[in-house]
Amino acid sequence: MNKRIKSLIVFAVLTALICSFGCMSGRVSAPLDLSEVDTVTKIRTPLRAAGDTMQVRISDPPGEDPFVVLPGAAPDPFVCFDNETDYYYGLSTQNSYVELHRSKLLADLYTGPDSAIVYRAGTEVAGSIWAPEMYFIDGLWYIYTSGQITVEDGTKHLFVLESETADPFDGFHFKAFLNNDVFGIDPTVYRDNASGRNFICFSQVIDGCQWLSIAQLTTPWQMGEPVPISDPHDYLWESVTDGPLNEGPFFVRSGNRLYIIYSANGCYSDTYRLGVIEYKGGDPLLKDNWEKYPEPIFVLNKDEKVFAPGHASFFYSPDHTEFWIAYHCYYTRNHGAKRRMRVCHVQKVEFDADNFPAFGVPLGGETLEAVPAGE
Repeated sequence: MNKRIKSLIVFAVLTALICSFGCMSGRVSAPLDLSEVDTVTKIRTPLRAAGDTMQVRISDPPGEDPFVVLPGAAPDPFVCFDNETDYYYGLSTQNSYVELHRSKLLADLYTGPDSAIVYRAGTEVAGSIWAPEMYFIDGLWYIYTSGQITVEDGTKHLFVLESETADPFDGFHFKAFLNNDVFGIDPTVYRDNASGRNFICFSQVIDGCQWLSIAQLTTPWQMGEPVPISDPHDYLWESVTDGPLNEGPFFVRSGNRLYIIYSANGCYSDTYRLGVIEYKGGDPLLKDNWEKYPEPIFVLNKDEKVFAPGHASFFYSPDHTEFWIAYHCYYTRNHGAKRRMRVCHVQKVEFDADNFPAFGVPLGGETLEAVPAGE
């Protein structure tokens, strides 16, 4: 057996031990199935030396007044790494436009100069554009997000942007609304490689509460009837303040287990946190085939002054041997209904021997962590 074959086997084994995730980066479907991992064999020269470190916070910090939201804020962060272009890509809520960031280095993703506004409110969507996410499907990139059709109507609808080419920095155009009869936010996408079907999960407003619902994507811009799968009334910790609500879902695969990591409580409360729903097999469009866990897995860290960690996305390191989380948080406690500036943190996360999430605690923004492997 030659050295190259041995190295590829070791690479595939290491990747299998880590997990698969919800971003269609690396030009494969999301989450990555273990059968697909060994297709990501692009040889690249790391830009960082072994042992280099970076701060956990990758967006601008709050100013002197934490209740003044500065342009460098990065709420609802979405991060992925694309092995074809060799860039990290980042999106976040900017309300009146969709701005795409890219960087060769994770630490510079939201603070570096390389970004492009790919869509502005004012034509199809009037505004209030929240939580965009980007996925590569059938040769093009698609951005899934939500917005108001009219300024007067507070109802938000899911819509899709389609890239002009396989390079997302070549621009996007408005493609379609997914369903104008549904009040929904925070869409995220998953491909089931066994069946070849794509699914979308989002936070749907039902009787004034936010459930998580799932639907099949019949095309990247058309979805079937959504099915509510997560009742925000299930556990008290999901509605301690500013609830009950479930939002910010993201598909995460570890070994043979598939999860939806989601956020509960209001994002402006100190009790915002992450929970877990696991797929138990069968038809994903049946509520009974999903199991919600009774305790949160990622909560505030008062000692490090990290409050309300939530609305997370997940991504691989460039060499696909590490799994990372991107999430937003605050540095101060909540005071009434005032909105504080949300910043983006990233850190490496783990799974236990049974492939269940073991994310630990959110780290302080100035904490130094080794840069992603292969960067």
